[in-house]
Amino acid sequence: MSTPTTGKAGRGTLLKMGDGGGPEIFTKLANIASFNGPNESFTMLDGTHLDSGDFMEKIPGMKDGGQVALTCHFDPTNATHDATTGLKKKFDDKILTNFRIDLSAIWATNNLISFAAYVNLGPIQVAPNEIITRDVTLEVSGAVTWSTA
Repeated sequence: MSTPTTGKAGRGTLLKMGDGGGPEIFTKLANIASFNGPNESFTMLDGTHLDSGDFMEKIPGMKDGGQVALTCHFDPTNATHDATTGLKKKFDDKILTNFRIDLSAIWATNNLISFAAYVNLGPIQVAPNEIITRDVTLEVSGAVTWSTA
């Protein structure tokens, strides 16, 4: 007998952006179609020395929070996308911004993934019979933490 999956559908997941205030208020980014990340990793350092034998030795170096890549249904009039308070403003002013992935609609524990990131704006995609989208990359700076809401 096989074991049933414990996997969950992604509906209800929120990607939220902080306002930098104190206390900080996090607002759901509008129209997120999908995202992936953060892709945490660490640099592998070459620890090979003259007595290493036939194989290289590696040791972990510094951790890298990686990126969060997202696609949104682009709306330049939305406050989370616009040039006044949104992603465009964060990009233009090179603002390190706090973000949260909120999985609390899906799991009761370990449901917040928090990180600070810089915003890189990708292309706006337009086609005659498709929703206008924009790709955005959040470049993580510092630690990625997990907590419970």
